[in-house]
Amino acid sequence: MRCATEGIMYPYNALKELKDSLLFGNDSVSGHGSKAPYVEIPHAAWSVCRDELDCAFASVRGLEPSIVFVLGPLHKGPISADDGFTVYAPEDGVLKGSDWEIALEVPSDLRNLVVQNDDICSEECSLEIAAPYLALLFPKARVCHLLAPGRNEKLRTIVEIARRDFPGALFFISNNRESGCADMWKEVFQ
Repeated sequence: MRCATEGIMYPYNALKELKDSLLFGNDSVSGHGSKAPYVEIPHAAWSVCRDELDCAFASVRGLEPSIVFVLGPLHKGPISADDGFTVYAPEDGVLKGSDWEIALEVPSDLRNLVVQNDDICSEECSLEIAAPYLALLFPKARVCHLLAPGRNEKLRTIVEIARRDFPGALFFISNNRESGCADMWKEVFQ
């Protein structure tokens, strides 16, 4: 999948900027690991939420998940009137920025529950804003990015399977707290 918002929602050379920042460049600052079922991250440009992003990712620094799930809203859809219950994911492959890359993969256990489509997912910035952090902190982890246009039972099924089959997985919910655009993902963890 191609980057759509690099240089707009977050800077070019974002990984270098993160490595140079006090938060991630200083080994005395480390996360404690998260005991919560997910970490909520903001769904906005770095210029608006950089401090909040830094704190959220610092809280999980030092963890070594084999897979990371980034759950977000689908702002483009539903694509048709019959599409209200579809969950989307980018096609498996690599998402690359100017100085970072992450491996995208929908686990086989979830493939029958999602539609993989780069065109639909390409301009949804929930993953792209977080990707430089993921590349820095979890360079070996696979990333599963799932987007939903609203509430449906499929979300609960997806989270139940992911938690059961990947007990060491790390979950991020990309949410704009003002609009609550990803609250449907938060609800399935309760």
